[in-house]
Amino acid sequence: MSYLPDARVTHIVIHYSATPVERDYSVADIDRMHRKRGFREVGYHYFIRKAGAVETGRDLSQPGRFEMGAHVKGSNPSSIGICFEGGVRKAAPNIGFDSRTPAQIRAMIDLIDKLQERYPGAIVEGHRDMPGAATQCPGFDARAWWDDVLRRRNAPTAQPPARGFWAALLSALRQAFGGRN
Repeated sequence: MSYLPDARVTHIVIHYSATPVERDYSVADIDRMHRKRGFREVGYHYFIRKAGAVETGRDLSQPGRFEMGAHVKGSNPSSIGICFEGGVRKAAPNIGFDSRTPAQIRAMIDLIDKLQERYPGAIVEGHRDMPGAATQCPGFDARAWWDDVLRRRNAPTAQPPARGFWAALLSALRQAFGGRN
């Protein structure tokens, strides 16, 4: 196991598991798949199930240090990997797409928020957008999606009209219709 200082984290990388959406998978299933490919263990730090459950992969429990993942060749020493279950259909296993469920999206937002508290300034990026990556994973533009999440969250909310406006309107209506003021 290689542990590195938290200060090295520059990216939070989003992946899909490239598993058919028609079947359920767990982090244990992904671990077995990764071991068959020669990995020591699952390469991701987190795995988000279709129902929104977040399962832990690589270790992040040690304060100030993280276990280096195995999810983005060349960028593992500076990134945290989040993988969501799905991304392909059984009938078209080589065509990736954004299969995230609403529960996965909510869980992903909550998880990224927590990770950005620990790793301030970490950029949310899709696997496909990392240097040297030749993949369509995660099936959507993760940076644009996260920027949109932040834009919506930080958008100014409409302020309710001043109470004086409603009082003046009510008074005018009463006068117009002969009511008491």
